[in-house]
Amino acid sequence: MGARPWFWSDIQPWYTLRNQVVPHILHGLHAGLMCSLRVTTSGLNQAHPYLNGDTARGALFIVWHDSLLLPMHLVRHKKMGVMVSRSRSGQIAAALWKLHGFPIVWGSTRKRAGIQAVREALGHLRAGQSIGFAPDGPQGPRHQAHPGVVYLAAQAPALIMPVGVAATAAWRMPTWDRHLIPRPFARVHLHVGAPIEVPQNVAREQIVHWQNIVTESLERAESTACRKLNEARS
Repeated sequence: MGARPWFWSDIQPWYTLRNQVVPHILHGLHAGLMCSLRVTTSGLNQAHPYLNGDTARGALFIVWHDSLLLPMHLVRHKKMGVMVSRSRSGQIAAALWKLHGFPIVWGSTRKRAGIQAVREALGHLRAGQSIGFAPDGPQGPRHQAHPGVVYLAAQAPALIMPVGVAATAAWRMPTWDRHLIPRPFARVHLHVGAPIEVPQNVAREQIVHWQNIVTESLERAESTACRKLNEARS
């Protein structure tokens, strides 16, 4: 059976190991990796007012679930929270995000907890704090936006800021999202695409249409990041 069931249990010392020790180890590894990368950005200027809390309402910064590592580093300790799943692996991720200065909004795929998460996220957005999350998380399908991002953007109301990431050399994890880990000393580029404004009175039958727009905007941001990276190399 091995140690895995014990690792995920709530008994000591496994709970402390999982939620305190492991995130600090990951934080150190993440910091070391990020410091080795050659990072360039584009479109980030339009995001600064939201990241610095200079706007009346926050924005929704979205990035595919497999590309979270670079944004976690570049926009740490800003006026932005992140939505994280309440799953066991989500608890480790939340502890890691906290170490980078991000307040946590707990998300959920369960109806009652999901409603509470939406209310909390709307409160943050209306108070001027931006929220970052992966619209294809926490379980996929990969690179397909869920309707929650459209609902939040319409109800807040808040602009959606799509973020794309590209790397010249990277590992892909054997996970559902094929998580991207840039190799040490690789060149990486982060691109913030054109903001999306969802109508406040968006009809229910239009939700899928706006989901497709969000998906396309993220794919376009990722393609732009790849193009900018190639231009920098040539």
